[in-house]
Amino acid sequence: METITSLDMYAADRNAEWLGVPRLALMENAGAAVARAVLSEYPQALKVLVVAGTGDNGGDGMVAARHLHAGGKAVRVIVLGEPKEELARANFEALKRTMVQMAVTGTPEELLAVQGWFMWADVIIDAVLGTGIRGKLREPHSTAIDLMNIATAPKIAVDVPSGLDPDTGEVRDKAVRAAVTVTFHKAKPGLLKPESVKYVGKLIVENIGIPPEAELYVGPGDFRRLNFARRAESKKGDHGRVLVVGGSAEYSGAPIYVALAALRSGVDLVIMAEPEPAAVAAKSYSPDLISVPLSGDRLKPAHVEKILELAQRADVVAIGPGLGLELDTQEAVKSLFSKLSGKKPLVIDADAIKALAGLGSVEGNVVFTPHAGEFRALTGVEPPAKLEERIEAVKREAARLNAVILLKGRYDVISDGKRVKVNITGTPAMTVGGTGDVLTGLVAGLATKGKDLLHAAALAAFINGEAGEQAARELGFHITASDLIRFIPSVIKKYADERITGS
Repeated sequence: METITSLDMYAADRNAEWLGVPRLALMENAGAAVARAVLSEYPQALKVLVVAGTGDNGGDGMVAARHLHAGGKAVRVIVLGEPKEELARANFEALKRTMVQMAVTGTPEELLAVQGWFMWADVIIDAVLGTGIRGKLREPHSTAIDLMNIATAPKIAVDVPSGLDPDTGEVRDKAVRAAVTVTFHKAKPGLLKPESVKYVGKLIVENIGIPPEAELYVGPGDFRRLNFARRAESKKGDHGRVLVVGGSAEYSGAPIYVALAALRSGVDLVIMAEPEPAAVAAKSYSPDLISVPLSGDRLKPAHVEKILELAQRADVVAIGPGLGLELDTQEAVKSLFSKLSGKKPLVIDADAIKALAGLGSVEGNVVFTPHAGEFRALTGVEPPAKLEERIEAVKREAARLNAVILLKGRYDVISDGKRVKVNITGTPAMTVGGTGDVLTGLVAGLATKGKDLLHAAALAAFINGEAGEQAARELGFHITASDLIRFIPSVIKKYADERITGS
């Protein structure tokens, strides 16, 4: 049976809304599916009790209550506090306007005052906790689970039996022992564990209208995969250090774009290691840039040891922008790559990709960010024009290289050889030079926010494309790569969880 983790389900749910399928509609479909399960599994049941939490799972349960009420069943609902989450609140208010009996019980004492309802019911719907369970159960959830388990009526769990970890099947404290579990979209891995059977009972998987593209396309839900929060006691460097190796006498702008984009992604420090002419240009361009000059007009093997020293304090190293294709530069790139791969996450772009053309399987965390020509140079494969074939080509070559490939194009395709993401943000205004360098900086910066380079690369493509869209909306097609950098923070602010946390 195909499965989906709780994090992937969260992302798909939010991405579906971004694609135009409202989460309220998904909740309606989920609740209706639970109501159908009650009618099909227990057709003789006349009295139904719904025990609902204050989040999305509770909202699903309240929708089910409304559908069963409309179908002529006697329905009572216990809500474990006033819902604060928007969708659950909307369905709570809708249910209040019906003649369904409701009790709001925010404490164990208030819950025990209506414990007779548990004995009254022919069927109990468990809508207390869904896939968001974390750690030890709080009250009144713990008491609600006890009362459901004591009751003789069969229980139907919404998505996941409350108390059971959806990903591992672990029960850390206690869990509802359901006769039937109605889960949505795909089964959660924990529901299929042999030890979970006594809690899950009969498993029903219901399609609630989430399109497959919600899992394939990068979207707002994927921001949950990286950590954008900051601790109150943070100090400089705690939120990422990036080293950029690039530049030459001819090309000084590319590494500047990489560095500024990495800074705008939220890293604390970016160090640029570049030949003297590019270093001078960077220092004169912005006081935000720290550039360490390398003697001469271009990268050479003699610079490798100094760069390795700088890399020791970096969390991620980006190599390639503006280096040029001189033979000694290519030799230096190959040397750096061989010495750093397996030791540091690497982002390889532009001229560094060409220097590593024909590369075999690599060791460690590496992201290649080629356009079509660079992909051809790196792999020897012409990227197909058709998206489905393009996806297969990128996936196959990423598996061969044992790396992440972000193939840039109208639709960016990102794969680690097993998983695939597609980015559909962007605009024709982004054909201007430098936008790929901004993307490289975003990949490097976001790679400091989590351990999964696939998701860092995918989100970087999404942010880069949406920043381009915002710039084009404000300025028209006459944008520059610098304009993209200005809009990066607003895109991240719109979608990411940037809370300040305690210790």
